[in-house]
Amino acid sequence: MDLIERYLGAVRWNLPSAKADDIVAELADLIAARIEDREEALGRPLDKGEVSQILREFGHPLTVSGQYHDQQVLIGAELFPFYWFVLRIMLALFGVIEVVKIAGRVAVGSQPFFQALSHGLGDATNTLLTMGALITLIFAVIERTAWLDTYLARWKPEELEELPHLGKLRLELPPRKRWEPAFEIAFGIGFLIWWAGGFTIPFFPHDDGTVITAAPVWATLYWPVVVLVWARILLSLIGFLRSAWKPLRAALILGSTAGTLAIAAALRAAGQIVIVAGTDADKVAKIQQSLDKSLEIAVVVVVAISAWQCVKELYQLYKERR
Repeated sequence: MDLIERYLGAVRWNLPSAKADDIVAELADLIAARIEDREEALGRPLDKGEVSQILREFGHPLTVSGQYHDQQVLIGAELFPFYWFVLRIMLALFGVIEVVKIAGRVAVGSQPFFQALSHGLGDATNTLLTMGALITLIFAVIERTAWLDTYLARWKPEELEELPHLGKLRLELPPRKRWEPAFEIAFGIGFLIWWAGGFTIPFFPHDDGTVITAAPVWATLYWPVVVLVWARILLSLIGFLRSAWKPLRAALILGSTAGTLAIAAALRAAGQIVIVAGTDADKVAKIQQSLDKSLEIAVVVVVAISAWQCVKELYQLYKERR
């Protein structure tokens, strides 16, 4: 088998089966014509090296065959901005979850610090790579089905939200903060799925017979937490899509802040957020005492952050009205 036959065979291997015969025949004619022109110019037959050079001019077999496929790229230029935005949001969301998991492993696990950190980083890497691959696969399917084309064809500039201070050629907030509502929506939905038992996150590893479970107070707070998170999701959704609905946004800000403070008060009254059990009584008592003290600090921090966030968000609404 000569070089040309081997080349055509390699090209054929990656061609659409229905068109392979016609494409190979057409390509063979083009190669033959190119060789004939070169031989006529030189006044002699081409040697093997010169034939190889002509085939190199046509390109690698995979490159040539790829030109005959309908889809040339995995994710096209129009879809890529959407893909990149969603990828960053989801990786940031799961990155936060993985950081919490690593902190739990290091704080209460029985493994040495660097070993626990190494295992945590390994698990985090696997999770983030898997999530990135899954999102890429989803957008590759969207690219393949041309679903985005329908959306872009129906898009109208009149549907865009009116932005404040546009005359200053800049937004009041840094550009990245315009996407904070989308991140909060994604985080809220992820939290609700976890809260409902959709997946588990081992914040506290079960090592050496030590088991850490949720305290009974969480059973009474299940639905209040669900309502609170949905209120924040609704607030973020309105801020992202209908920012002009300021009275409703203000009501949701005040309501969610009040709900957060009420839940914090309930946790403070309960005195425990987790219950530690195990065979080593001294270790159990030490962990329980540490977590109970952490609860006292956490309640104060949550109250302070919630109050500050409420004032900040209401002030931002006030500035938008001017």
